[in-house]
Amino acid sequence: MLLRKMWRDFLQAKIQFMSIFIMSMLGILVFTGLDSECSGMRVYEGRFYESRRLADLWAQGIAFRESDIAKAEYIPNIKKAELRLKLDGKAELSKETDLSMLFLDGNELSKLYIVKGQPYVKGADGVWLDVNFLEKQRLSIGDKLTMKVNGLSFVQEIKGSVYHPEYVYFLPDAAAMMPDYGAYGAAFMDIGAFPFKDFSYNQMILDVEGVDNTDGLSKEEKRKCDRAAIELKYALSQDKLVVYDKDSDLSYQTFRAEIEQHTSMTYIFPVVFLLIAILGIITTMTRMTARQRVQTGTLKALGFSKRTITLHFASYGFFLSLAGGIVGAVAGYFTIAKFILGMMYTTYLVPGINTVLSERSLYAVAISVAVSSLVSVAACRKELKPLPAETLRPAAPKNLKHSWLERSRLWDRLDFSVQWNVRDILRNKVRSLMGVVGVLGCAMLIFSAFACLDTVSFITTWMYGELNTSRFQIIMKEGLPLSTTEEYAKRYKGQMVEADAAEFEAYGTKKTGTVTVYDRGNFLHFQDPSLKSITPDETGIAMSYKMAKLLGLSKGDLVRWHIMGDDEWQLSRISDIYRNPVNQGITMTRKTFEELRYRFTPTSVYTNMTPKESLKDDKNVVGFQSLSEMMKALDAMKEMMYAMVYILIAAAAILGIVVLYNLGVLSLVEKNREMATLKVLGFTTGRIRGILQSQNIWLTALGIMLGIPCGMGLVGVLFGTMPESMDYVASYKPVSYLYTIAGTLFLSVCVNRLLSKKVKTVDMVDALKGQE
Repeated sequence: MLLRKMWRDFLQAKIQFMSIFIMSMLGILVFTGLDSECSGMRVYEGRFYESRRLADLWAQGIAFRESDIAKAEYIPNIKKAELRLKLDGKAELSKETDLSMLFLDGNELSKLYIVKGQPYVKGADGVWLDVNFLEKQRLSIGDKLTMKVNGLSFVQEIKGSVYHPEYVYFLPDAAAMMPDYGAYGAAFMDIGAFPFKDFSYNQMILDVEGVDNTDGLSKEEKRKCDRAAIELKYALSQDKLVVYDKDSDLSYQTFRAEIEQHTSMTYIFPVVFLLIAILGIITTMTRMTARQRVQTGTLKALGFSKRTITLHFASYGFFLSLAGGIVGAVAGYFTIAKFILGMMYTTYLVPGINTVLSERSLYAVAISVAVSSLVSVAACRKELKPLPAETLRPAAPKNLKHSWLERSRLWDRLDFSVQWNVRDILRNKVRSLMGVVGVLGCAMLIFSAFACLDTVSFITTWMYGELNTSRFQIIMKEGLPLSTTEEYAKRYKGQMVEADAAEFEAYGTKKTGTVTVYDRGNFLHFQDPSLKSITPDETGIAMSYKMAKLLGLSKGDLVRWHIMGDDEWQLSRISDIYRNPVNQGITMTRKTFEELRYRFTPTSVYTNMTPKESLKDDKNVVGFQSLSEMMKALDAMKEMMYAMVYILIAAAAILGIVVLYNLGVLSLVEKNREMATLKVLGFTTGRIRGILQSQNIWLTALGIMLGIPCGMGLVGVLFGTMPESMDYVASYKPVSYLYTIAGTLFLSVCVNRLLSKKVKTVDMVDALKGQE
């Protein structure tokens, strides 16, 4: 009998109960979708790193000898060490293409993952290329590939295509902002394939005892890595040795930051939907139990216990949230999770990565069901307390008290429609709150969608239109005499710049970054943390805002730093703080650099003159990049942002329509008697519609006012979880405010016009007759 009653109640208030179902479904859909995508990245990342035995430490900065292996492995907490030679080279195809080259002396750490072709064994001939480079350059296994390193060309047969755990994410150079795999690549060869007889290993990789490859580095694992690094420096008697762990590796750090960013989103968006679902349950159940007071008394008189009736009302929230949770979990896993992870395939190179349904989705459904059931019980407790004899009689009219506003002089000066709406809002606070929260969520999603797009567009113009105003970057060969580079700078009227990897230390915290040294010119520009143009002190060093934040430093503080490969540490005072989206570290003039007894060795020349294609064949030049090529990589990020905009706007539209329509229907049901009374008093249908619409506009305006700041906070959270090497500044164009306000108001007006037609359908006799 109670089940039939519940089903009948669902049909009678189908709009309200359907909105609760949809909000529960959307909350779990978004949570499961994002969580399944994050879980997939986390699980497959761990599997890939564990199976390939990703190194825990990288050591570089000196010329290693084979005898150093034994010294490193003698350290108690170092299980394994390997040497290798890492260089930047070229693939000589139809045009020279950047190629990161790893010459291996073993394959027990950071092992190759063979996709096609022969497995690599120590001493083998040939070259193994990363999957994307092989496919996009239309190469095949068995082809002969001509490569060039340190000015010398050599040929190797392609033996296979691979993934590599250190190349999950990699860029061609420091100027690139987004990957464009295939336009450049990675090549892996045995050290025997190196074309020069005389060489030295420039990198050592190590496996540390007690450090695994799942869920990032814990504090204990970080401590073990730091201890191993110190002991390695002592064992090799090399103060200039630079050792860094996985958290400082670009590939590992960027992928981990992506996972953390998506995880933070997992818990932000669903809260809005679930909160609205809870408010919907409160309003719907409170009014339903109030209307069914006599029915509740009848059930008590027929012998139904209080516990049975309580469970009956709890089942409304239970079944609605359970059904919504199940549908949302299934839909989220097969739609949002697959869609977002599909966009990650072009950015992160993890073999076989797929979505994973975690236990957190089940917990989310269980929590949603439990909260909804408890809220349903709490909403009907008032009608369950009295005895049957009391509940069989209609409830006594409420003893309504006037608010302070109604008692003030201002009240009499207000228009009747304003008085009516203010009184209705104050007497139906939960319903009004639900409307405000719904509109807030709608406005927040719309604003954050357009703000993300604004930010990516701003980063493009900021980086390549304000901070770097050159049209071309000529990359010079390493180790050239200064006089040679100066000739190219004069020929192309360019600005010489040197960029070196460096290590920074402050208050016991160490970070790796870049030292940028610039000569006289007008292509590099700087802005302070508030994005105002500044001219750094020519006699001091300036530190990037993100690096200063990571080290806990500010203007005027001291920082220790040294260039990787140089054992001399410098202690410098920070004269300025500047912002840069992709390059974190310190910057100084050539004069300051040379005063520190360093030799200025430019790595690139910035120019606005168009270099000839023949420059790429110049023995002193590695290559050159145009502005369009550097900006091309951002197209992939823009595509991802467009997809996010569509998702967020769709979610906002569903949220706004469901909440506003539900509240409108609920409001009309509650105001049935009042509207009939107004008609009797001579109010026209149009006037009554205006009164109802004005209240909805008020609540919509309040929701928009609160939603835009919440959208700003959401965007700040999203871009605040970027990798340590990136510093994206959230940007908001005026048109985004306009789109948010106009879009939300448009939804509100459309729903209001749809609902206002129901004013004509008010049954005067039924609405005005007394309670029976």
